[in-house]
Amino acid sequence: MRRPRLILVGSVLYLALIFGVMLWKGISIEPEWVVLALLVIAIALGRGRSFIADWGPFLILFFAYEAMRGFASKTGFAPHDLSGLERWVFGGTLPTLTLQHAFYRPEVISPQDIVAMFFYFMHFPLPIVVGFVFWVRSREHYRRFVAALLFMALLSFVTYLFWPSAPPWYQFKQDDVVHKILNETVDKIWGKNYIVSPLYSHLNPNQFAAFPSLHAAFPALAAVYAWSRYRWLSVALIGWTAAVALSIVYLGEHYVVDVLDGLLYVAVATIVVEAVSRRRSRRPPGAVPATLATPSA
Repeated sequence: MRRPRLILVGSVLYLALIFGVMLWKGISIEPEWVVLALLVIAIALGRGRSFIADWGPFLILFFAYEAMRGFASKTGFAPHDLSGLERWVFGGTLPTLTLQHAFYRPEVISPQDIVAMFFYFMHFPLPIVVGFVFWVRSREHYRRFVAALLFMALLSFVTYLFWPSAPPWYQFKQDDVVHKILNETVDKIWGKNYIVSPLYSHLNPNQFAAFPSLHAAFPALAAVYAWSRYRWLSVALIGWTAAVALSIVYLGEHYVVDVLDGLLYVAVATIVVEAVSRRRSRRPPGAVPATLATPSA
């Protein structure tokens, strides 16, 4: 019992050190770096081969989604303006404007800018690290979580493809009303020294992939799948999701309606994947689906 606990504590410190140094040095935290760090932990657990076997297909599909997300911005569909819907929901006000007017100071780097940037940058590491926790304890639970995550990403891609939407910073950039705080803060801290790997920069992220918000959906989905097995982790992830939602609205990257739609996609993905999983678990081992069975004479 002592060794797994030591490995767990050591792994947390190891990941915190790596991600902390990357943020300090201005290195973009991308999926490939997260996976390499987790591979080291898997090897320490004596499960390096099974990690490669279980995570390989997921990572290939995840990177494929990222590549397709960039392609979705080239379809020619005009981005939709969701500011009207946002004002309708909030009685004529825009939460992004309210937060930025109250807390953002363009001439300085404020603590809230750093905190919001941190939650934004943890977009990729969080679901992968949580998936790793599931994988260590139950490969079946990990596979269901990954299936829901990829299904949700697919639904989001279809939405981005046929119904792109402009984030607040883009919709109001001509009026210089909403600041793109993320880019401004990165420039203040690192300037041109901020490092993005050629692999990710060539994926061409889609600036109109705002509705739904996967920044909010990823930790929310992780919270849903942690609830039945790791209640303490789920509660922490619910708090994390709230912090992410507040951060991305403050940064001007998403409307609140983007966040709410992300939560809807979480619900749809979870319901579909769990329904399929229950149906498969009820099927006797080796049973042939009725549609494929040979009819009797």
